[in-house]
Amino acid sequence: MPDLFTLEQLASYMQQDLDLASATLARLLATTLIRNEIGGTRYDALTDLSPLLPVALDVARRLMDPQKGLQSSTRQVDDYRETDTYVTGSPGAPALTADERDRVLKAVGLSPSGAFTIRPGAPARPVRGCGEAARPLRW
Repeated sequence: MPDLFTLEQLASYMQQDLDLASATLARLLATTLIRNEIGGTRYDALTDLSPLLPVALDVARRLMDPQKGLQSSTRQVDDYRETDTYVTGSPGAPALTADERDRVLKAVGLSPSGAFTIRPGAPARPVRGCGEAARPLRW
């Protein structure tokens, strides 16, 4: 399984010296989480992993220093509102956040664009004008 980034890239991205064992583990976890999200076969078939680099570095940084992770994320569509809070007192099992999953899928072209298509399912019914009575059905 090819790595998504080098340890030097992670250190540069985080702007600090890193513990080699922790950075190696963060790289392995970030790569594994992203590979599992895409699917092993699809990930292994990718020839260019560079679209995944930004999200992989963000995941590794969050895993390395969870206190610098996303505090809160809010999405709102009309009356529906959803809020996620990531930093807690005790860290949970490593997992991709919803935003990271969306970014991974978008990077490899698997996420829906958000647009939709309306396809006619049946012929349009004739519109009756004002005052026209419906004709009775004949058997």
